[in-house]
Amino acid sequence: MDNSNKYKFAILYFILNCNNDFLGATKLNKLLYYLDFISYRDRGHSVTGESYVNKQYGLVPKDIENQLNRLQSEGCIKIVNKPYESRHKTQFVIKNYGDQEYSDIFEDYEQKLLDAICKQFKEWNTSMIVDQTHLEAPWVYSEDGKIVDYELSKDIDIIPPLSKVA
Repeated sequence: MDNSNKYKFAILYFILNCNNDFLGATKLNKLLYYLDFISYRDRGHSVTGESYVNKQYGLVPKDIENQLNRLQSEGCIKIVNKPYESRHKTQFVIKNYGDQEYSDIFEDYEQKLLDAICKQFKEWNTSMIVDQTHLEAPWVYSEDGKIVDYELSKDIDIIPPLSKVA
């Protein structure tokens, strides 16, 4: 399975399984960050193959806009911008998931990691997950506007290595 397909289905997985009431664009970015950086920490490679950029408010998947636009143009999701305070909040609506099973797309480790991430962060709002990621080495030691080094993932301990996850 190629990484672009895993990227697509990771996004769909998070929309379906990680409390869409709290899942805006920023939280989705953080969930993808955890998926890739924890996978790198545990296995030496990411799930999606994505690069992450240190932006003003956190680490952002470099290609996320293209991925979301692709999912929308394929009819998989609808992106809705709702007024929120003085800005807007992006929400995602699943329109057509397709008939592929996660087990056909993700390796066993990757499926367990997706599940562990949703279990950990399902009830967290955006500010809680942002605060957590800003305590970790990938954010602290990367430069603004630069690609983040996956080697910094060794510091992430919010989810223990999966061999220790019940």
